Amino acid sequence: MKKAFIIGMAVLVTSMSVSFAHAAPAAKAPREVLVEYAKQVKEAAFGKSRTSKGLDAQKLKSAQDSIINELNLSAGKNTSLAMALKADPAKSAQRLDNLATIVAAKKMAAEISKRDSAEGQSIDAAATASATFMSNSHLTGARRSAKELSTAELTETTAALTRMETLTDSILTRFSKAERDSYTQILKRHDEIVESAQKGTSEEAFVQAIMEVKGVDKAKALELVRKLKECV
Repeated sequence: MKKAFIIGMAVLVTSMSVSFAHAAPAAKAPREVLVEYAKQVKEAAFGKSRTSKGLDAQKLKSAQDSIINELNLSAGKNTSLAMALKADPAKSAQRLDNLATIVAAKKMAAEISKRDSAEGQSIDAAATASATFMSNSHLTGARRSAKELSTAELTETTAALTRMETLTDSILTRFSKAERDSYTQILKRHDEIVESAQKGTSEEAFVQAIMEVKGVDKAKALELVRKLKECV
């Protein structure tokens, strides 16, 4: 399956390049094309169901390894992603499906950049940030107390981080460039803080990331956390 997936990706990227090269003036917007491309990538990875849910253990492991390899992240991040996919069986299928969308976004970003450099770079950066966020997802809710957050604040931030996982597809395929870039900055800074071990929890790192990126105090950052938690 791994070989088939790689071959399938190569064919998809080639066909996509041809489509972009012969695109008419009224061609679909990059975000619309990405939605269709993500479906093709998921079919190449998981089969006609376009989801990893229900795959047997062997096919699931093969798809997981292939998708993670396609992301070209560091060995440490690859290990963290594998951990995240195993940490919560109830979320593993959605997380792997999200990673397939991230692979599609990174592959397509290179083609989009040939027509619109800023948009292509924005999508690529958002995809990388989403992947690193996913690699830290096993830390969400890992601790029941935090030095810099009350119990209620910690619970709300855990809920917001959990909600963030469900927004991966929207951030990459539906958000405007400005909205996408804002989330990218927050996710990137969150990862940097987590990696530096400056904070005791992923939740504290997330609140700090919002404070720095948005230039707001803790109270305002927590307001944004609450809005994100309730985002529909």
